[in-house]
Amino acid sequence: FPWPVRAAGPSFRDLYSAAVVNPLRRAHARVRSCSLLDWLQFFLPCIRWLRTYRIREMLLWDIVAGVSVGFMSIPQSMSYANVAGLPSVYGLYSCFMPVLVYALFGSSRELAVGPVAVTSLLIRASLKEVVPGAAQITDHNHPPPELAHVQDVYNQRAIQLSLLVACMYTAVGLMNLGFLTHFLSHSVIGGFTSGAAIIIGLSQLQYILGYRVPHGDRVQDQIKHYLDGIDGFVWQECLMGASLLVLLLVLKWTGKSSPHLKYLRPLGPITACLLSITLVTLGGLEHQRIRTVGHITVGR
Repeated sequence: FPWPVRAAGPSFRDLYSAAVVNPLRRAHARVRSCSLLDWLQFFLPCIRWLRTYRIREMLLWDIVAGVSVGFMSIPQSMSYANVAGLPSVYGLYSCFMPVLVYALFGSSRELAVGPVAVTSLLIRASLKEVVPGAAQITDHNHPPPELAHVQDVYNQRAIQLSLLVACMYTAVGLMNLGFLTHFLSHSVIGGFTSGAAIIIGLSQLQYILGYRVPHGDRVQDQIKHYLDGIDGFVWQECLMGASLLVLLLVLKWTGKSSPHLKYLRPLGPITACLLSITLVTLGGLEHQRIRTVGHITVGR
């Protein structure tokens, strides 16, 4: 019996054509077929969704969403700046600039961009080890005169860190390395996120209790700081903060449970901000042991 003849496989030339030549030809043909409008949509993705935007159906809800997010993101970004150990003005910059840039160059209408709590916590945890004396600053908007230089150095290091991370993000995007996130275990990500949420929540509890405590990287350290400073408890601030939290939860629950009152849910942050601003301005609460952010220093 003759030996079976093995079928010849594809040659190197065929493999090279299928892997390199044919994709390049398709890309070249696609580039040649692109019109001026296609090129504009490629560099400015906002043109793509602006062409299909329905003003009568979307404009009103977009205005409500924009105002609601604006009222929430302004104090939220200032809090994130405090978590990161930076003055409040840096939080405002990081809140507005990414949104304005992404509105022009972004391709998703639902993606939220800007500072997040976990990133702010990582910035503080890393930079306070690099800048000596940064951990001693409790008021980053108005640091003590002897620590003002330390705060300036800390701000510069934060800017340099942001630039370095931006370069790394750009490189990761250009090399399509997003698949590396699949190697991160869900339990690891969930545990890290939950732990960061607990640390951040404890660090912000001081603004409801009414007294300042040093920041701690561990839960037990943060709790110890609160117990040591319990003599500085201010019931006026606690009452106002707890009342606003209850108001937000009530509006959220009412808008979620009743279809006819669903508009109350997005109006919760607006109502809380306007009510607190009115009470502080007209009621003179800053003279009743309720501290405010005060004057926000101009960025340099």
